Amino acid sequence: MLGSVSIAVNSLTGPAMLNLPSVFQRSGLIPTTLTIAFLCILSTLCSLHMANTISKVPGNSHFHHEIEYSEAFRYFWGRRAFVVTQISFFCCITCLNIASIVDTAQVVDQILSRFRGGAVAFEWRQGGWEIIRWAAHNCSGERIQNGKCIPFEADHNNDTWLLTTGYLLSALMFLPMSLKNLKENTLFQIVGLVVLMVISGQFVYSFFVHGIDFSNVSLWGTDWADMFGVVLFNFAVVIAVPAWLYERRPDVSVVSAINNSSLIGFILYMLVGGLGALTMPDVTDNMLQSMMSGVFGKLTEVCSMVFAFFIIGLGIPLFSVLTRLNLTGSGLCNQFTANILAVYFPWGTAWLLYTGGKTTALLGWGGIFFSSIIIFIAPLALALHVVKQSDIQGSVAVYGRYFQDHGKQKSVLIVLLFASVISIILAAIGEVK
Repeated sequence: MLGSVSIAVNSLTGPAMLNLPSVFQRSGLIPTTLTIAFLCILSTLCSLHMANTISKVPGNSHFHHEIEYSEAFRYFWGRRAFVVTQISFFCCITCLNIASIVDTAQVVDQILSRFRGGAVAFEWRQGGWEIIRWAAHNCSGERIQNGKCIPFEADHNNDTWLLTTGYLLSALMFLPMSLKNLKENTLFQIVGLVVLMVISGQFVYSFFVHGIDFSNVSLWGTDWADMFGVVLFNFAVVIAVPAWLYERRPDVSVVSAINNSSLIGFILYMLVGGLGALTMPDVTDNMLQSMMSGVFGKLTEVCSMVFAFFIIGLGIPLFSVLTRLNLTGSGLCNQFTANILAVYFPWGTAWLLYTGGKTTALLGWGGIFFSSIIIFIAPLALALHVVKQSDIQGSVAVYGRYFQDHGKQKSVLIVLLFASVISIILAAIGEVK
């Protein structure tokens, strides 16, 4: 159970979690809280429905066959659905992976800036490449107090590209791990969960010690443009469900593992995201950068570094493994090609999004177009299709003792699918504005 919950929770606490304090400040306490709660419930039901649908594959009621995400769509809905979900799955996880790589690299550069000589980067401007340096002692007291002591942030915009030493060191650490399989990564995920719980507790303690200021967050907010898109990206647990079902121990309850993971994720979002927003004025998109600026003390700085490596960093190999499994499990490509797409492509392109708030934009639009399909619409649409075509109940009790009748299941699925579509439309409208 611990390994199962670790994989699920770690897929929930990815790079989008670091954006939650800034979302709380822009979008308000009430809208953001309601959105997180609603999407948490919706994501949990989508994950349970996906597991139940996979259990309906003949001979797979106990998940003895390796049925990856897109393979389930090919079995029940044909090749066209398989192709659409393969493309969407790849784009969804690649967006998450690239955002994780950038966030980890930024924090490593924050660490390097404390040493003599500071952080080093290759900068591309219109005139060509230059080598630049940045040191933490260059920050003024006001910037440190406001959590704005960010490497390479002050004088760079969307027209600037940086390849930093933090990025290269992150690649040396996590790229080899991305080439391992899911079982080989399970121990790392368990360690990540333990570190997550301990450090999250330290963060909450640090927030209270530093002082909660309710003037930092309004009740209703002023900008809801990327709220749904960023929050959507936080509830990506369904992407790990198919691979986990095959790898899990038979005595692990599917319903308990998914429900417990979602509950832990929701509590962490509210404590770290909400309290972080109430504590840090004008928090950065990557909250770890603000927390490592020096204003929270040395212990929090160290914990932020560890958080980046063990939580955000360990998400990188997990996302790569899931992408590779979906590509190879369906026979779409061999291991070598899958590694190029799932491992080397994200690492080869993520550095282009290092500056200018590009990762927030990636999470916003990526959440709308890819996560909305993979996390919400596709699992519910497939479940509805299978319920209409077959009377098989499946081995996962999605609603417990309730809604056992097929007619009621159809009605509930239609309501959930409608709610998903409305949420996505709202996210798209906000992003356009």
